[in-house]
Amino acid sequence: LGLEEAFTRPYRPLLAAMAAYLTAHGMGTCTYVSVDDESGAVEGFAQVRLRRNRPEADVVFLSPALHEADDLSQVWVRLLKQVCLGVAERGVQRIFARLPEGGLEMGPFRQAGFGVYTREDIFRITPGDMKEQLSTARPFPALRPESAIDNWGLHQLYMAIAPRLVQQAENLAEPGGDNWTGFGRREGYILEDQGEIIGYLQLWQGQIGHWLRILLHPRAYDQIDRLLDHSLACWRRYPRRPLYCAVREYQGGLRGPLEAHGFQFFATQAIVVKHTTARAQEPVRRLVPALEKRIEPTTPMVNSECSPPSAVVKSR
Repeated sequence: LGLEEAFTRPYRPLLAAMAAYLTAHGMGTCTYVSVDDESGAVEGFAQVRLRRNRPEADVVFLSPALHEADDLSQVWVRLLKQVCLGVAERGVQRIFARLPEGGLEMGPFRQAGFGVYTREDIFRITPGDMKEQLSTARPFPALRPESAIDNWGLHQLYMAIAPRLVQQAENLAEPGGDNWTGFGRREGYILEDQGEIIGYLQLWQGQIGHWLRILLHPRAYDQIDRLLDHSLACWRRYPRRPLYCAVREYQGGLRGPLEAHGFQFFATQAIVVKHTTARAQEPVRRLVPALEKRIEPTTPMVNSECSPPSAVVKSR
């Protein structure tokens, strides 16, 4: 599942399961198996990758594959429900998946409680498509390499771009969260304006393809051509494999420049999420003082044997 992984590196479920088994506490990839209650035969299995330092996970593999001729959707539903219960016990609060738009996979995920919160168009360029433009692509001098001190600025950029619904689904409004999973070698570049980050390039080098993501503030769209030239200049140093770029539905301004630089629309994927926890409203209890009534003055009790005789005032 997920075009990002499918287009950049081959996924080996057995290797992932063995690596998780040898890792302390089974961190990394969790494997869940569905068994038929009557025959005891294995119906299928699912694998979920836990995100580092985040209460989140991604569904990365489901087997068997869905086909129109076979009624396997309920096997997937049972697997997904088992996955949700299993990772919730590990403290996972959100489970994500990337599904081909319009594919058979969407039905079981919806039945299991997942919902679409955004979509991505995938654009692709191959080395053979742009030989001349690759030779003339130049780095953008205004860009600088990403560093750890950019985390806060990158999240401010994310909040300025992503709609509120997406922010709520990904819960990245606070520093310290990043849902861009990656693999292999990574490069990140920052574009600033008066100390504010207004643009970001992220490139991942894969085994069978490379992946590009772009975050760009609306007021920085006049720099998109130079950012794409920089991306192509970086790609030129990589092994000769296709370069893919994911554009979310709220980043419509990137599509035209990508096509002008030789990228072609390739596929669309839907990003879905399920929350394993829900907010609950509790009544606010009012703190009540131990003594509600005010203390009023009273006549003191005295021992008549020890106290002197009191004066008596006579009225005239």
